[in-house]
Amino acid sequence: MANKWKTTSLKDLGVQLIDCDHKTPKAVEDGIPYIGIPQMDKGRINFDANPRLISEADFIHWTRKANPMYGDIILSRRCNSGETVYVPKGAKFALGQNLVLLRPTGERMHPEYLRWAVQGREWWNEVSKYLNPGAIFESLKCADIPKFEIPEPPKDVQIKIAETLSAISNKIELNQQTNQTLEQMAQALFKSWFVDFDPVFDNALAKGVAVSDFPEALQKKAQQRYEQRQLFDDAELSANKEADVKPLTAAASASEELASLFPSEFEQTDEPSIGINGWIPKGWRTPFLYDLGEFINGAAYKKFEPNKDGKGLPIIKIAELKNGITGRTGFSTVNMPEKYRLNNRDILFSWSGNPDTSIDTFVWGLGDAWLNQHIFKVVPNDECSYSFLLSLLKFLKPEFSAIARDKQTTGLGHVTVKDLKNLAVVMPCSVLLNEFDKLVLPLFDRVFVNMQSTIELVRTRDYLLPKLISGELQLPQESAKTEALKQ
Repeated sequence: MANKWKTTSLKDLGVQLIDCDHKTPKAVEDGIPYIGIPQMDKGRINFDANPRLISEADFIHWTRKANPMYGDIILSRRCNSGETVYVPKGAKFALGQNLVLLRPTGERMHPEYLRWAVQGREWWNEVSKYLNPGAIFESLKCADIPKFEIPEPPKDVQIKIAETLSAISNKIELNQQTNQTLEQMAQALFKSWFVDFDPVFDNALAKGVAVSDFPEALQKKAQQRYEQRQLFDDAELSANKEADVKPLTAAASASEELASLFPSEFEQTDEPSIGINGWIPKGWRTPFLYDLGEFINGAAYKKFEPNKDGKGLPIIKIAELKNGITGRTGFSTVNMPEKYRLNNRDILFSWSGNPDTSIDTFVWGLGDAWLNQHIFKVVPNDECSYSFLLSLLKFLKPEFSAIARDKQTTGLGHVTVKDLKNLAVVMPCSVLLNEFDKLVLPLFDRVFVNMQSTIELVRTRDYLLPKLISGELQLPQESAKTEALKQ
């Protein structure tokens, strides 16, 4: 369908192009983010995607020309040419190479409308029109970008379109923030129980074991836990006095019952890298990660005889784990072995790619699909619970990245079956696994429900976006937001 709105060049709309500094500053351990192409994530800046950190002095130098401001659009000229992200409020960062800023100025362009216009089909038509082929990467020229034409609705319509799409996007971000909090809660409990062994130290200290009586390799941790317990006990005593209640509440009693399931002693293993300096809770095991479940690698892409017509089931590559099912996703009608079929809540571990952005653990939530190679479907065995194995894989992400980085060639790294067979982990008794499941599985259930809600919101936004930008669909004059979004 033809556009209802006239199209106008970015230059005539008063959109200013600001180029980046064409060099890279020195990295520091603690500093200000230097945002590059890997941090561009589905229309937003992912500050958790391991950006380079730079000094304050370099930040000042690198932002003298291109200083990102709220409402700016960051555009990638290479690699993912045409991809854009929106600069949020309060963000402080420097702009990486091969990126430019698009800054709305003047009265014709509402900044939030530009955020969505650069994601519409008209935008991608312009990208294709001006894209320059290269030996390795396609690219866009700074001189061409101001010529890009996008639909120009009346200003009041721009505002309504932006309000509607931004309202949906805000709900998506809220779901994502909630899920991040829930996953952090699950990880905090996993680390406390199975990495730091806090309940084991607590039991030993409660029995009267002095810090100096712990094995030397554990004394530093024992001292830290002792001080933490003192602070907690003082705070609890103060709260109980103010509330005039007895210390032993029902919650405290349940906590004591749970604590009794943990040992109060440690034993030494033969491997210093396991547990805390080679020490683990008494009676616990140290199996290899590979022995905790079945790691099923996906099939080679060509075996699916992929089509781009949407026929059959989607073929899930690492790109789909990051971006969902898109127009670039291949589909297959081939009847592959059942082991390659994906179902909701399957644990997926991408073992090949960029060590910092691709080696990761995911929970699948987009329905029936086929699994491509370079991704393991991980099925817990009878000795390991779903919650424990998912938490363990997520916790091990830094170690997986380090393994992949050691084997990195041409930007890609790998975590192999051999690596998984050599990676020993600490495994508690089955009773504690069950207790962990009781506490953590409800968190993962809520994460999955929010994920499903987000999928539907994304579908709604992606359906509305091209129709609103082109004018094919118009919003009611009295309100830009649907009743559902007001709730």
